[in-house]
Amino acid sequence: MKVLVGVDGSSNSLATVSFVGRLLAVERDELVLAYVAPPLPILSDDQMDPAVAARAQGALNRAVFDEAVLRLPEQWPPKVERIELNGAPGTRLLAAADERGIELIAVGCRGTGLWERFLIGSVSRAVAYSAAVPVLVVKTTGGPDSEKLAGTADGTFRMLAAYDGSEFGERIAAVLSQLSWPDRSRGWVTSVVQPMFVHQLPDWLEPLQRDPDVQAMAEAWQKEYDRQLAQVVEDVKQYQTKLPTEFRATEPIVSQGNAAEQILATIARQKIDLAIVGSRGRGAVGRLLIGSTSARVLNEAPCSVLITR
Repeated sequence: MKVLVGVDGSSNSLATVSFVGRLLAVERDELVLAYVAPPLPILSDDQMDPAVAARAQGALNRAVFDEAVLRLPEQWPPKVERIELNGAPGTRLLAAADERGIELIAVGCRGTGLWERFLIGSVSRAVAYSAAVPVLVVKTTGGPDSEKLAGTADGTFRMLAAYDGSEFGERIAAVLSQLSWPDRSRGWVTSVVQPMFVHQLPDWLEPLQRDPDVQAMAEAWQKEYDRQLAQVVEDVKQYQTKLPTEFRATEPIVSQGNAAEQILATIARQKIDLAIVGSRGRGAVGRLLIGSTSARVLNEAPCSVLITR
């Protein structure tokens, strides 16, 4: 797999490099680090020699790349490709991914918690919402200068794949099969179904529920719903056979309710490090756009999120 990681020298981007390094195999994968250099201040020639400014910019670029590769396993640095870009960071990262045949883009995301949607940042948001390939958004915790990854700290690596029976399930399986998982990794698959009654029945219907015919019909509905739930469990088990071995030894997690809310609840309960969701929809320019469930998981999950396309 050919992976592009956006770096900018921040602790968050350095943590992203470290996170990606755990998921790639040096003998099989390709890693590209991309740095969008900030524009130099506009100064007249008598204030700063353009050649001096260019050398200073070059030194800064090298320092950003050198610090980033230190976060990789020792076999990686000689193989890493470094590219320097100019312009709007989100736009340039997307263009570089298109031009170089990138199969996965990884970007950092600062902060976690209730107001995460305001902390993602314009660059991460632009890439996550409109890239043509899967996007990994890596989250850190502990403040702006922390490289501590959001998730568990017990030495395990815990993953959750959301499955809805659509074609995105196959795409998730394809992406996960191309990644290398750390030792002590465990993966779960979750599926969310609508409850039998979306809304609470009004009080005035309660006497009607005691009618024998209505009761018999309700029992028939319940049996059919239970049958459907059991089928979903079997479908998830069958889907697990298509995933890496780390996902096959756990029981399916099937819940009822709002998809985003249930996925977020499972992430919290299972102490997940990486959530994997599919995107939905297509924009006017032909790029796959992130759907409402994936967007909410991306915004509110306290862990890193991989959006497949």
